[in-house]
Order: sequence, then structure tokens, then C-alpha cells
Amino acid sequence: MTSKRTALITGCSDGGIGHALALELHEGGVRVFATARTLSSMEKLKEKGIEVFKLDVTVHSSVQNVKAEVEKLTGGTLDMLVNNAGVFYESTAIEDNMSKIKDMYAVNVFGVMEVSQAFLPLVVEASKAHITSKSPSWNPRVVQMSSLAAICPTPFYSAYNSSKAAMLQYGNTLRVELAPLGVKVITVHVGRVNTRIIRDIDYKGLPEGSLYTPLKDIYEGVAHEVFPKGALSCQDFAKATATHLLKKNANPFFWYGGSSLMMWFLDAFFPRTIWDSFVRKTFSLNKLGDAFRKDVLAKKTV
Repeated sequence: MTSKRTALITGCSDGGIGHALALELHEGGVRVFATARTLSSMEKLKEKGIEVFKLDVTVHSSVQNVKAEVEKLTGGTLDMLVNNAGVFYESTAIEDNMSKIKDMYAVNVFGVMEVSQAFLPLVVEASKAHITSKSPSWNPRVVQMSSLAAICPTPFYSAYNSSKAAMLQYGNTLRVELAPLGVKVITVHVGRVNTRIIRDIDYKGLPEGSLYTPLKDIYEGVAHEVFPKGALSCQDFAKATATHLLKKNANPFFWYGGSSLMMWFLDAFFPRTIWDSFVRKTFSLNKLGDAFRKDVLAKKTV
């Protein structure tokens, strides 16, 4: 049985948000169970005294094995579950590779559900202990590391955006289902952060003959120029996020990272028609429309 607060974090490979968050929570006095697909990607965490586990969120047996290990180490409780593991994918909707989309959903959506279903009983057990303690002061919690992609219809990322929107709504439902059980659910709307999920994009570019060829320069610049602009370091992001997560009365929604304040403002006060106009202008989609109509009319007159 552990006397420290405990937290399990998925997706803790070096260079990412999970890795940085594990360090911050560890420094904040939390007993952290860091997980990733490979142990070698968490060597720096292990050197700091953080317990690391090999976990593939898409494999049921892998999830169950880690759950069994954590149960033994904590006596059957878990104070914080952080669903952070995720993968990235870019393509226009009309040219999406369905096999890659299914692989992405296996991590970003079904992996979140798999891990949550496995570890929520441990979080509920922690809630029981919290309720019966002589000085209850901090509710056990589930943390959903969502993204501005769940809110903003960024072109060329429809599949990724939809996976984050699914995760967001899953978290919203968890929040109302788990509240009666004394479990808090916090959704972190991650803004622009200089994380390896962006740096390691397997960039293929537009396919030959793409309808979006007139926007080739813009398409190629989104991930490598637009996203990094104004991005926070993983360390700065993790420091602020860890501080929020450890608050007794933490707000269930935490917006942080580059562009997060602007996105919150747009989401809170403007209709979707304004969003559409904003996105079309930002990504020069009117340029595509002009080129498309010009091409159609030119072929008609031939």
C-alpha cells in the first residue's frame, strides 16, 4: 500500500507531454507510474526514480498486465489516471488512408476507452478511501489530454480532429457518470506545444493529382510552420498542467498552450459560421475554390 498520491500516465516517451508531465508530478510528490510502448523511451524517467512500465494501449493483455502490477503496488487504488497516449495523422478527408485512420483511432479513441475501463475500478477504490478518511481533501481524478483539434476544424486533419472530438465527448460523459462516485474528470485542451507528435510526422505530402494541389505550399507548411509557431515547450506546458491537476478544486476544463486562449474565446462566444470563415481565411481555402472553378470552366469550354 502506498501513502503517496499515485498517478498512471500513458504515452510517456521522451520528447512528449506525458514524459514532461511525469517529471513534474514526480517532483510534486506524486508516485508516478509512467507507461509507453517501449521501456527505452523512458530511461530518463527511470533515472529519476519514476516507475516505468511497457504498455500498448491497443493491446488488451498489455493493459491488463500493467493493471495487475499497479494493483499489487498500490493495494488496489489509483488516485489519478492520465489518458495522454496519442498518434497524429494528416491528410485531406477525400484522400484519407482508411487503414492509417483505423490505426490512429485504435490509439486515440479505443485505447483511451480500454485503459479507462481497466483502471477506473482502481480510481473508484481510491475514492472510497477518500470518502472514509478522517480529513478528505482531494478527489481522485481522471485526466483527458484532449486538443484544440477537438474544437477547431483545421483543414487536412479531419480524421485526427474527429478522434480528439471523440475523446473530448467521452471525457464529458465520464465526468457526469463518475461524479456521483466521487471521481473528478478533467479535460485538458492542449494548445500548440512543441512535442514529438508534431516533430515525428511521417510526412508524405499531397498525392499526385490531388484536388488540393493549388494549396500545396500551405498544406506542407501547416505541421512544420503553423503548428510550431507560438508553441510552448513540453516542460513549460507540463509545469502549468501539473499545478492545475494537483489543485483540490481544479476546474474540469483547462486550456493551455499556444492559441488556446483564442480558441476558447472563439468557441465560447462565436457561432460555427464565424469559425468556418476564420478557417477558410487562415488557410486560404478561397484560393482553392477559385482555382477549382477556373479549372472546371476551362475544361467545359474545350
